[in-house]
Amino acid sequence: MNMETVGFIGMGKMGTRMAVNIQKAGYSMASMTLGKELLGLYWMVGGARLAGSEAGGARLSYIVATCLPRPQVVEQVVTGPGGILEGIRSGGIYMAMSTCGPDFIRSLEPVFNQKGVHVMDTPVLRSLLDARDRGVIVMAGGDRDIFDRLHPILDAFVDKVVYAED
Repeated sequence: MNMETVGFIGMGKMGTRMAVNIQKAGYSMASMTLGKELLGLYWMVGGARLAGSEAGGARLSYIVATCLPRPQVVEQVVTGPGGILEGIRSGGIYMAMSTCGPDFIRSLEPVFNQKGVHVMDTPVLRSLLDARDRGVIVMAGGDRDIFDRLHPILDAFVDKVVYAED
């Protein structure tokens, strides 16, 4: 598991722009995507290693980030067959950038903790146009040490990071 590899799930309009900025900052990427997004992924995110499933991408990554539209989608990607939980290793970090809410992310935390995985709730504020030029804001919640480890990656795609103590 490479500490410099970020697994990214959610290569929609917003996620792709954030992923490109993470790669521009020098991080390698393992990308897991669904259906029609695959073709755009090759074109927009050069050099990303494509994984056949969320579990496969999680095996290749130290940090796994999701940027998905709804809690139901996140739950399927995390806990479903071939999901993140099947592949993520102890010591890894799950970074939740999806549109879910803190209560939902907290409900997933125990299953990640059972595997020795840290969870950082990092919702993204602003629009997809802001994401292209690193103009988004992240409100990060979770363990302070994990936040400090993630900060350089967050700086790669955001304008401002706000840490919210629990």
